Amino acid sequence: MSQIVYDSKYYSDQTDAWGPGRATVMLSFRDGAKLSDNDIAEMHGMKHKTVSARRTELWRLDYVEPVGMKKIHRQKGQIWAATVKGSAQIKRMLGVTTMRQKAELRAYQDRIAAFLYEHDEAIGVARPGSGKTTAALTAIEELIRDKHIRHALVIAPKRVARVVWPDEIALWAHTKGLSYQVLTGTPQNRQIGLAEAHAGVFDITIVGLDIAEWLVGELVKLPEDSRLFDLLVIDEVSRLRNPTGKRAQHLLRHVKRWKMRWGLSGTLRPSGAEDLFMPATVITNAKLWGRSFYKWRQQRFYPLDYNGYNWAPLPGAEEVINREIAPLCVTLRDDELPQLPELSVIFDRVVLPAAARKQYEDMERKLMTGLGDNVVLAASAAVATGKLAQIANGFIYDNQSITERIHDEKRDWLQDIVDNATGPTLLIYEYREDLEMLRDILGEDLPYLGDGVTDVKSDAHIAAWNRKELPFMALHPASGGHGLNLQHGGSDMAWVSPTWSPELWEQTIARLHRSGQIQPVIVRVCTAADTVDQMKINRVHLKMTAQEAFEDYLRQVSYAESSASDS
Repeated sequence: MSQIVYDSKYYSDQTDAWGPGRATVMLSFRDGAKLSDNDIAEMHGMKHKTVSARRTELWRLDYVEPVGMKKIHRQKGQIWAATVKGSAQIKRMLGVTTMRQKAELRAYQDRIAAFLYEHDEAIGVARPGSGKTTAALTAIEELIRDKHIRHALVIAPKRVARVVWPDEIALWAHTKGLSYQVLTGTPQNRQIGLAEAHAGVFDITIVGLDIAEWLVGELVKLPEDSRLFDLLVIDEVSRLRNPTGKRAQHLLRHVKRWKMRWGLSGTLRPSGAEDLFMPATVITNAKLWGRSFYKWRQQRFYPLDYNGYNWAPLPGAEEVINREIAPLCVTLRDDELPQLPELSVIFDRVVLPAAARKQYEDMERKLMTGLGDNVVLAASAAVATGKLAQIANGFIYDNQSITERIHDEKRDWLQDIVDNATGPTLLIYEYREDLEMLRDILGEDLPYLGDGVTDVKSDAHIAAWNRKELPFMALHPASGGHGLNLQHGGSDMAWVSPTWSPELWEQTIARLHRSGQIQPVIVRVCTAADTVDQMKINRVHLKMTAQEAFEDYLRQVSYAESSASDS
C-alpha cells in the first residue's frame, strides 16, 4: 500500500517563501520508490531551493493541481490549505486510509518542532495535552532524516515513557518508521538495550525517570562519539527542579556530553520562579545562570523567615528571570491554545462530627504550640499539616503507623459519588488509607494506578479505561499526574481531598481535560470544613505560595480561637 506524506512548512512574508527550517515536502512509498524534493515541488508548481543543511524553501507559483487538474491561483498564506486539499485528493484516489498525517499537526506544533529542530538547547512549554510529544517526535524524525543526529535518548516519567511515547510514535505516519525501545526489566536487560542503541539498532531509546541515575552510571562507560550522546530529551523537565535532587545532580554532572539537549514541560514553574533554575541549568549545561543555585537565589530573592526556608523574588527580579530564560523557550501564544470543553471544579464541603472536631482541635493546639508569629519552621509546619490532613480525611497514623479511624464523612461523600455516577469516574486519592476506603466501597479488584501496581498491569488498566470498560479507576497524582492520556475513557473526576502540589493538581486534572476530550469535564473535590483542606485549596487553586497558605491558615485558627473565647 502506498503512503503519502505532505509536509508543507511555515510561509514567510519576508521572503515570500516557505521556511525556515526543514525539508518542506516529501512523498514516499513503502515499496521503496521515493520522489525528491525537486520532484514533489514540481508536482505542486513550485520551485524548490535548499538554502542550508537546516533550511529548505519552496517558492510559490501558479500551478495546475495534480489531481483533478483544477487550476488554483495562490496568494500569500493560502498555499497550506491548497496543499492539504491536494494531499487528501491523492490519498482518496489511492485508497489510502491510514493513521494521522503530518499535515494534521496544529500550527503551534509545527512551530515548536521547528524551534526544537533549529536549537541545540531548548525547552518546549505547553499545557498538558497540547501535543508537545508529537512536536518533539516530529523534530527528532526530521533531524534523523536530515542526518543531523543518529539517535535520540528520551527520559520521561515512568508511565509516560512506557505508554505515551510509544503510542505517539505509532499514531503518526511520519514517525511510525522510527525504530525505538523502552528500557525496562533487569539491569542486565537494560544494559543489552543500551548496547544495541550504541550499535545503531534503534533511532530512539526511551527511559523512565525512575532509573535515570542508573542510566547516567552506564552512559559514562561509553565513548564521547556514541550516538547515545547526539540528543537528550527530558520530558517533564520540571521534575528536576529540586537543586539538591540526586537525579538532577547526576544529569548535570554529565550533561555536557550531549550535543543537543531539549526539555519539555506542561508546568515549568509550578511553585514559583525558583523552579526554573535547575531545568534551565541542566538544559544549558549551566551556561545561563551558572551552577550554584544558592548564589543565583541570593542575587534575585530575599528570605521570608529567619532560617531561610522560604524566599520571594526581589522587586523586578521575576521580569529579569523571565527575560533571561525566554530565548531558551518556545511556547504557545494565547490565540493558539486548543479549544477544550468546559471545565468545572466543584468543592464539596463535609463537616467533621463533634468527636472528630475535638480530636482535630486537640491535635491542632498540640502541634501549633510554640510556632512563633513571624517564624515558622518548615519541618514543624510539615508535621503539623500532615497530621491534620489525615484527621480531615477520617483517620490518623500513630507513631507505629497503625491506622485509627476517626470519622466517615468523606466515606459517605464517596459513596454518594459512586451511587450517582453517570459515567466513568476517575477517583483521586492521597493516602494508602484513602485507597483502602475506595476498595472497601468498590471491591478489592478496583483498578488503580499507584504504588504496588506493576507496569504491565498499569498499562492494562490505562488501555481498559480508554476503551470505556472501567466504570471507576483510582489514581494517585504522583503515579499518573504527568503525560498520561486518559481523556478517551471519561470526563468525571473526584478527589477524596485536595493535593498539596500545584503541579500535580494541574497535571492530574489535565489527564481528562486535554486535547481529544469531547465532553465537559467535571471535577469534584471533597474538603473538610475548617481544616487544612482549605490550606491545600489556597495552595493549588488560589495559587498562594506555601508560606502564604500556611500563614492564612494560622490566621484562621487564631480568629476561630479568639471568637470562641469572646463567646
